[in-house]
Amino acid sequence: MSLEIDSATLDEKIDRSLDVLEETWGRFDNPIFTCSFGKDSNVVLDLLDRSTVDIKARTALGFCDHGNHFEDTLRVKEDLEDRYGVTFDTYRPDSSYEELVEEHGPRVNQRKPDLCCETLKSKPIERMVDGHDGWITGYRITEGQDDEGEESYDWRSNLDFFEEKEEITHINPIVHWTDQDVWEYHDRRELPYNEIYDQGFDCTGCKQCTLDGEVIFAVDSMEDVGQGEIDTDD
Repeated sequence: MSLEIDSATLDEKIDRSLDVLEETWGRFDNPIFTCSFGKDSNVVLDLLDRSTVDIKARTALGFCDHGNHFEDTLRVKEDLEDRYGVTFDTYRPDSSYEELVEEHGPRVNQRKPDLCCETLKSKPIERMVDGHDGWITGYRITEGQDDEGEESYDWRSNLDFFEEKEEITHINPIVHWTDQDVWEYHDRRELPYNEIYDQGFDCTGCKQCTLDGEVIFAVDSMEDVGQGEIDTDD
């Protein structure tokens, strides 16, 4: 990677991120930005706004409403849509969490995490990105690292700004940012964020997994989506 994570200043990282987006507008005919309205997505959305006078003219905007968002996530979504004058296209799963519980029993997110995550997140995201040639993400190399620097997602450790996948090219404008960079940027730009971060949580995903005491990652299904190994025939 041409810009080192530790040695670059935040201003240098911002400039590089904006360069990546400028390159994106020239390389891709039909990109999409998928936003979770977590801290990383918020940064990318603000960078998108800084990179163009009309976000919607440059990229499609997608949001997966899996039915298990924290209320504050939806507040942040509304605040940022108002701030930037955009509306995200919403994609929903074919089955709700409650329906999965009815069919597979309680705490299906713990007992069958891959099934739960594939149904509520992976499949809607597959539909969301289908037909697009570039997928703008908030992926970061250091996301998911513990205090010892160990990775929760091994596939993140070798990420670059552009990742050519079988189905689609990932565009990762803040791949070189650290957690500290993300929060400093929030402060600088006065970005809204989900207040659950202030309670010590590292992410704002599904309520069930987050509030169980630890975030349970459905490694197989979400890793397939993360690596671009997605079936878009459904």
